[in-house]
Amino acid sequence: MGWIKGEGEIEDSYKISKIAAHVPDLVVYSTLTNDIPYAENFHGVLLFADVSGFTNLTEKFSLSSKKGYGADELTRTLNSYIGEIVSHILDAGGDILNYAGDAILALWTVERVQLSEVISLVVKCSLNIQDQCGVRETEVGCQLKVKIGISAGKLSKVIVGDEISQYFVVIGRAVDEVRLAEGLAVASTIILSPNAWELCERDNIAIDPIENERAVKVRYIKREPSFSVEKYQDSIGTSVEHDKVTRECVRRASRLMPNAELEKTLRKYIMKTVLQKIDDDQPLEYLSEMRPATIVFVNMQFKGGESDQEQCMTIHQAAIGIGQQIVKHHGRVNKVFMFDKGCTFLCLFGLPGDKREDESAHALQAAYGVHDLCQKEIRSLKTVSVGVTTGPVFCGVVGHPVRHEYTVIGRKVNLAARLMMHYPGVVSCDSETCYYSKLPAFYFNELPKKAMKGVKNPGVLYQFMANKQQITVGKAPMSVEREEGYPLLGREKEIEVYSSMLKGFLEARAAGHKNYNNVLIYEGPIGYGKSRLLAEVVYRTAKEGVRVISFELAKTDIKQSNYALQTLLAIVMSVQNCKSYAERERVLLSKILDPKMRQNLCLLNDILLVKFPVSKDVSLMDSQTKNKKMRNYFLELFCKFAEDEPCVYVLDQAHFVDRSSLTFLLEACEKASVLVCMALLPHTSQSGPFSELSRIIKDPRTLYLNLPGLEPPVIAQLACQILGVVRIPSEVELFLVERSHGVPYYCEELLKSLYLGNLIVIEEVEGEDEAKDVDILFPEPTLVVHCSKPSQVGQEEDARAGALGPPKASMLKSRKITALDHFVDRALVCFVGEAAKFHEVPIPLTLKGMALAHLDHLQPADQMVVKCAAIIGQTITTQMLINILPESENPDKLNLSLTSLFKSGTFECGSKPKQFTKQLTKESECWDALNCYCVQDSQEDVREEVSGKASVDGAWRCRVMRFCTALVKETAYELWLKEQKREIHQKCASYLLKQAHRCRDCGIAEFIFGHKAAIGNNLIEIHPSLLNVQESGEALFLGQSTLGLPKETIQLNQVSPLHPNSEEDEFLLKLDSMVNEYNTTVDRTRKCRCAQVTECVLCPMVRHCTGVGDVPKTFYYLLETAAASAYLSNNLKALSYLNEAKIILDNLKVGKPAFETADPKVKVKINNFERACIFRLRGEVLYNTGQIEEAESMFSSALRLLNRRLPTNRVAMSLKYVCEKMKSLCYRFKNPDNPGEKKLAFLHEQICCLSYMWQIGCMRRAPKNMLNASLAITMEMNSAQKSAEETKIIFSCIDYLQYCQLNGQDDRCKIYERMLCGTCVELPDCMEGLILTSYFIRSLSIVKLCSGALHDSIQYGLRAEQISKLTNRRGLDMYEECVQLMQSLEYLGNRTRISTAKGWFYAGCFDFLLYSGFAFRPFEECYTFVEESQSDPNLVADKSLMMNLYSALALWYARLCEWEKACFFYTKACGVTRQAPSSIHSINGVVMFLECHVLLFRKALVEHNQHIKTIYQSTQKHFTEFNRKYSTSKMYAPRVLHLRAYMYVLAGHEALANAILNKALKLCQQHGNKLEESWITQNQISWFGVFRQSTSNWFASTLTMPSWEEARVMDPEALAHTRYTLVGVGGEIWADNSSLHLAPKAEDTQLLKG
Repeated sequence: MGWIKGEGEIEDSYKISKIAAHVPDLVVYSTLTNDIPYAENFHGVLLFADVSGFTNLTEKFSLSSKKGYGADELTRTLNSYIGEIVSHILDAGGDILNYAGDAILALWTVERVQLSEVISLVVKCSLNIQDQCGVRETEVGCQLKVKIGISAGKLSKVIVGDEISQYFVVIGRAVDEVRLAEGLAVASTIILSPNAWELCERDNIAIDPIENERAVKVRYIKREPSFSVEKYQDSIGTSVEHDKVTRECVRRASRLMPNAELEKTLRKYIMKTVLQKIDDDQPLEYLSEMRPATIVFVNMQFKGGESDQEQCMTIHQAAIGIGQQIVKHHGRVNKVFMFDKGCTFLCLFGLPGDKREDESAHALQAAYGVHDLCQKEIRSLKTVSVGVTTGPVFCGVVGHPVRHEYTVIGRKVNLAARLMMHYPGVVSCDSETCYYSKLPAFYFNELPKKAMKGVKNPGVLYQFMANKQQITVGKAPMSVEREEGYPLLGREKEIEVYSSMLKGFLEARAAGHKNYNNVLIYEGPIGYGKSRLLAEVVYRTAKEGVRVISFELAKTDIKQSNYALQTLLAIVMSVQNCKSYAERERVLLSKILDPKMRQNLCLLNDILLVKFPVSKDVSLMDSQTKNKKMRNYFLELFCKFAEDEPCVYVLDQAHFVDRSSLTFLLEACEKASVLVCMALLPHTSQSGPFSELSRIIKDPRTLYLNLPGLEPPVIAQLACQILGVVRIPSEVELFLVERSHGVPYYCEELLKSLYLGNLIVIEEVEGEDEAKDVDILFPEPTLVVHCSKPSQVGQEEDARAGALGPPKASMLKSRKITALDHFVDRALVCFVGEAAKFHEVPIPLTLKGMALAHLDHLQPADQMVVKCAAIIGQTITTQMLINILPESENPDKLNLSLTSLFKSGTFECGSKPKQFTKQLTKESECWDALNCYCVQDSQEDVREEVSGKASVDGAWRCRVMRFCTALVKETAYELWLKEQKREIHQKCASYLLKQAHRCRDCGIAEFIFGHKAAIGNNLIEIHPSLLNVQESGEALFLGQSTLGLPKETIQLNQVSPLHPNSEEDEFLLKLDSMVNEYNTTVDRTRKCRCAQVTECVLCPMVRHCTGVGDVPKTFYYLLETAAASAYLSNNLKALSYLNEAKIILDNLKVGKPAFETADPKVKVKINNFERACIFRLRGEVLYNTGQIEEAESMFSSALRLLNRRLPTNRVAMSLKYVCEKMKSLCYRFKNPDNPGEKKLAFLHEQICCLSYMWQIGCMRRAPKNMLNASLAITMEMNSAQKSAEETKIIFSCIDYLQYCQLNGQDDRCKIYERMLCGTCVELPDCMEGLILTSYFIRSLSIVKLCSGALHDSIQYGLRAEQISKLTNRRGLDMYEECVQLMQSLEYLGNRTRISTAKGWFYAGCFDFLLYSGFAFRPFEECYTFVEESQSDPNLVADKSLMMNLYSALALWYARLCEWEKACFFYTKACGVTRQAPSSIHSINGVVMFLECHVLLFRKALVEHNQHIKTIYQSTQKHFTEFNRKYSTSKMYAPRVLHLRAYMYVLAGHEALANAILNKALKLCQQHGNKLEESWITQNQISWFGVFRQSTSNWFASTLTMPSWEEARVMDPEALAHTRYTLVGVGGEIWADNSSLHLAPKAEDTQLLKG
């Protein structure tokens, strides 16, 4: 704990000495027989040392961004400094009375005649303290200083309390004087009080007088004090037995012998929090932490003139009353001391074991109860003042090894003390306490601001009035309102459910029936956004013109009968804003016009606080009859207003509705035509106090919606919204996704923590480089269009195409981090701060407090289960949990604990689907907390989500569990001691070791080929003695179903019948036969469990190896997990693990331990193979997300580490290429020797890297890049030959096949195609052979597509899709057939939550809109996706995808001639064009971009743009550039020729255009491209037919464009009417531009001559 010496004194002593260390000698050596309360007089000298700088130090450490750093370092610094001060005091014989935060009060108890000598001794001690500790610099830049006051005289020891808790207080004039003396001191000074100066040896102490004060300032002491400290210490505690008291022992009480009676007495002076640690023999340092807590200071000022005995009785009475109030509200009394002529109690809420989510409300209620009690019951008090604050404070044991106390230090502690003194006679609190209490606003009254010493910017302060301030009716407004410009993110499905219910409600009301769902319940934990969701419901309902009655309840409301009913009626009757009963009566009379109902208006008197005359009938009723009549009257009134107008009732915090109101609500829902929407906390249906709520939940007309966490892409968008930025770095997104777990509130708190800790910075966006020709193409000034999303409520349906604009250009200010307000109306981006280490960021204290509150509610046995589960991780297998639990944990006890944890919302079934929308009935138990969705042994083949019971007949059946809240898991994990964590992590790692590999059905042991062999198998073995655990086998994964595709799938040969008329057809038939045979005989391949292995084994192995401190194993499993994540297309997760691996490398490079738990003495070296794997895997992730340049750099670095370097100099490349070609010739005639396992692993990595490098080279198309590609493919094939493995040789040959196609070597391509067709058919029937065949077929499909053989490409693509299901591989979906395969892609994107999959789906939807003549998805939906995608880093990183999306929107608006919007997306596309790779994925977007250029050329002609010639030449240049980059991709050749012909039609070269069109038509017929052929024919008629078009009807076409459901039954020819026609410009336009001469390209004119 940072104590400076004597640490062994307590370690070797008895338990009683550890207890005595928390109590002063004044109490330890007291008489045990006195009746309490009692006062005992004595004489003594007091020393009060006040340390300045502790509060600043606490603030500095609380802002530390390093996990586990703040509290540890703060404890060490505090105890190092305070311990040194206390050492001086103990050496001088002093007794530490108490530690008052950052101050120390010490006492020397002596006879009166000894006072003068002892004062000299204390002065000498104080001078030593100032000499050694006067000023101390700390490592965080805070300076610690001490000032000292000394007093002497008559004192009284007061012992008060009861049999459970006792307190001591020292009272007397000297106590007041010592605090006054300290108040006169400044840093590094010593002040003697007037009485001490009178009593001391004046001739021995040099002083300086203080102006206008009797106290004096000490300068120095002239001679050593004569008082014998040794004799004084020997005289203490002679009546108590001690053990081996030596001269080195600085405190006799540290050597106490066991004494049951004394120990029992001393325990009463110590808080339960500390006693638990002592009883468990745990180090007290684990009580030291930065913790959110609520501080309550209570000060009692006496009237004056009381005797010591009278004060004793008053303090005793107050201590018992205050203690009862505080404990009743889950708080603790920490200290009692005299302060400013009064007695002060320091009370704490939120300590370990006492944490509550609503602790601020409890603290305020306790404070008010204490204030009320003291004022009413204790007549000798003049004033009672209470200060309450909430916030982060340091809680921990402070002091010396032999004398220390549990205390709190921090700014909030100081503020509470200042509030207590500056606002006398009231209960005052800060704004945080007011906010977190969630109590109604009328409970508080704002206080005037006052200057308070040591307090800067305390914020708004309040007086807490409880409910005594005013009487209100209907005042319960929603705390969250919809913020304009801040759309609700990630809750589209939930809003859709409500919109559907609202529609059903209005339709049922119009039809006069009640056959509709009338109650919608949103359930979600704190922070899931229920209030914001309800605010959106209120807004949307009001936009529909329907009246909304909304209110929010608080915890106190549940205790007030009929409170919710009163609020509801007041708002219904519109009396909530009335200020008097008379005004309420007038409103009610205007609302209730029915004479019969007016007769009983007096029934509203009590509930609405009015004074209508009591009718005769009512006056004669007894109480029971009157209550029944009153309820019926309310119900009748409610039903009448429900009939008059439709109304929606919205209740937030509905779990706080009182029982009487719930009964009314239940009846109202049954009888009235209403729609109710409410929000609840989880498990209210099981553990709520009232059965009426359960009846509402289980009503057949109730819809119950469980809110899931937000998806990762939405978290990124939410972060942008909170910060007010246009984008966030991928590191920040990774951090938020991992740590927020989809909870919006967690995300907000994490971002605040990052921002305030300077881990992220917000800066203005630098203006993006726009395309150089934008000003020429769009010469007129354009306005930024500010528009809402197309799907937003209130938008007219007929504005389907025309009203859409670019995404919002103006930036929104932050709604959460107020420090960013100065950035309003500026475009901002978020950057990572310097030296930011996100893996070291601790849990924000606000979130930690929520989790601690949950844990403190649990029973000790349940807490142990949770703590053990936290070691395992987020997902827990029951078998593994049993394995690590203490042996005393029997099955019956475990079953009870797990049942309790399920019911408390701590655990849930790990196989439970993420989201439910259920109609619950009384008979239904599907919403039971004990539901289990694991597949049991009898359900192996059951695919449906069937729920059973987690516990049956006392036996636990759930196999896989997970934490409901990841925050609870993280917090519970931190409760372990370091060595305990290491031990359990070791058990977990041992248990998982045999399952830590790929699933057996994939046939390969590791995700990185040859990983163990490359680093040495012995590095990742666990000692055999640790392997005595039961093998769980498949138990780890049972219950977790694998991903399935929609039932509707494309069958082989669906496009056209296949007849074997060629070698290719025969090969396809052989493939079909092989697939069918494999499908029937090897069905187990459908059950690949690599995803489950990754989730349940590999991810935990990283965690456990890190916990053990084993660097090699940690690094091994980090790479394996990253490779598995990349294999499963989870690029974000892969990048996260690779970042962790890189941090380890960086730490090792600079000589630091790899991570916190690693042994710094053990030297670790990571070999080149694993270093290369990091670069290769990172390159794969970057390549897959379209970041080609960065990926190339990663692959180059990997190859350098693998000794297969690629030259960068062109000459060196040429020489290397010749050398590699010669090697390849040698390999033809001589087979290389079989390499060893290690060398084979290196060769495999080389092949992987080189495979990507040649593809990147081909994308660039420049001569140097093509040479690089040729070298890379040759090196790849040579490495494959050196491996002597058939699979790798075939793999490299398949790559060479694609290379030949891209390089235009058609003949060589055909040779390799025939060879590979024969080879793949002969491959063995195993998973490895199937994967290789799949890769070949997919590659062949691409080759055929690029060569224009569309029919063959489709056929091979279909087989690739079929084989992909057998191999469980993903990534083939963009080649699937038309609409049904588009649906498969959409389904896959939704199920896997891979945003890029959804992106390619919407890119396909744009293709349908632009070229097919029908809408597979509405344009508005596609547009919305593009708008939202701009805050999704995964999508923005995929340049090929964004090229497609931006070009599609630019083309859409260009066709509509909406040039402002077209300009916006054209500029976006220009920016992406420069970054997008020249790959098959980009080509479609580039072709659309080409069409944009031609339409812009037409625009220039029509508008007589003065730069027509420049624009024409620029358009020709774009065609030339396309041909250069994509000359080998022939499938788009007809489209490009078509667009080139259109350009020449516009330029007036009709003959040339017609010749080019004819060539395009021939290519279409060769390729079988019916769609393009139809479009060319359509445009040819428009350009050269009898009736030539010069105007477009595209806008009308977009409004009448059929959906897919309509188009599927239409004649294909009919779709031509809704397909865009490329129109000419008309003769009159050319007449105006007759002076222009727009010459065609020379190569094109050659075509006309031919």
